[in-house]
Amino acid sequence: MKIAIVGAGRMGSLIGSYLSKGGEDVILLDPWQAHVDAINKDGLWLENEGEESFISHPRAYTSADQVGEIVDLLVVLVMGMYTESATRACLCLCDSHTRCLSLQNGVGNVQVLAKMFDKERLMYGFMPYGGTVLGPGRVLARAGKNAPSHFGPVGFEEPDKFMEDLAALLRKQGLDFHADKRSYIDSEVWYKIGMNCCGNSITAIARLPLGPVFNCDDITPYLDGIYNEVVAVAAALGITVAHERSGEKMPENHEMYNHLSSTAQDVKAKKQTEIDNLCGAVARMGDELGVPTPYNHFACGLIKLIQANYDKMF
Repeated sequence: MKIAIVGAGRMGSLIGSYLSKGGEDVILLDPWQAHVDAINKDGLWLENEGEESFISHPRAYTSADQVGEIVDLLVVLVMGMYTESATRACLCLCDSHTRCLSLQNGVGNVQVLAKMFDKERLMYGFMPYGGTVLGPGRVLARAGKNAPSHFGPVGFEEPDKFMEDLAALLRKQGLDFHADKRSYIDSEVWYKIGMNCCGNSITAIARLPLGPVFNCDDITPYLDGIYNEVVAVAAALGITVAHERSGEKMPENHEMYNHLSSTAQDVKAKKQTEIDNLCGAVARMGDELGVPTPYNHFACGLIKLIQANYDKMF
């Protein structure tokens, strides 16, 4: 299978590494020239915590028009604000048979991709993983054995053979992927949105890793408020969120205790974040549906205040 991955950051590099290691023809697309050069020169070094590091050899490009080929699958793993521009730039790799899979965080990416792909060729899902780009050509991932990933169809209910084969391919290479019904994906994706809205926003605002945030009793009511609003918006859309927020404490030896969420990493690096596809999207949808979302509005507003004033912060 010929696979192009749009975005060779934390998650794009993770998927690309495992697929390339297994012998698939993988193309990584990313505008970071140093990263692309390092991958093409020395390979992509990846360490998944708890496993031995390995080097894979996907092809890497800064622009899709450098490739000159048609792919079977386009996997979109850019931040939400780049979904449309990055994917449109890669349509030269696609024909009427190319499938598109979004494994991105947040709300709204599928709707953007549906402008470019028939819903019957469009898939979406989630990966409950973390990671950090250590430098050009080097990625540290956190893809635990007890954290399965799921994806499924957008335009129909049951996964088809292409999806089952893709999930089996990823499992064969060591990633616990499953193709599932659309209704199940909807439920689980909104659960992940809820957890991301909690963890990403508060860790970025507090500039702390996940463990200290989730273990702080004083912040628990705010985490609950953010999460419960996500559940309410999903319910207004006819989606039942799969799980309640447990509120369990995170032991200090947990693999994610010291992990910085992607939004916190962006704030630390003084970059723009994808908060508009997390708390911001939930807040906008709540306004449209008549569902109050003050916690998500406030969390989004604080992140935007921080983003707009990196140069003034002490």
